[in-house]
Amino acid sequence: MKFRLLIPVFIFLGLNQLANAQKLSSSSDSVSVAAALHDLLRICRSVDFADPKVTTLGTFYKAAPYIIYHGDDKKRNWKDFANYKQADEKTGVDNVCESMNRTANQDSAYKIIKYFTNTESEGTWHVLVVTYKKKNVEKTTQYAFLKIRNKFGLGDID
Repeated sequence: MKFRLLIPVFIFLGLNQLANAQKLSSSSDSVSVAAALHDLLRICRSVDFADPKVTTLGTFYKAAPYIIYHGDDKKRNWKDFANYKQADEKTGVDNVCESMNRTANQDSAYKIIKYFTNTESEGTWHVLVVTYKKKNVEKTTQYAFLKIRNKFGLGDID
């Protein structure tokens, strides 16, 4: 009789641990997404013109592994990172960095005020809502990331 009572307790504890693991995963994802945003903002803001690859490859070559490919190749669309050696993808990466330099990189004290996820056809989007000041006016931007091969990449800026 006591054995039968233990089974529901173990099931309850197992479900509770599963719920905690899901919360931890979500918390871990939000930290990883914030770190990816921080790294990408730093890369776009701080170009080392003494780096010989900047001359040979281009100004924002280091940003490509942080930016999701979306283009004509349907096999790679939303499933791969940008390849800076491809002219059209290089242009896309440069445009993203220039956009970031016009948004949150305007304010070194930018703040992440919200994190949420949204599932779409491309996958689960991890969205950071960021506030920053531009010419003393507070602005808000959303940066949306997808997880590809255990790494978060920027897929959209709103």
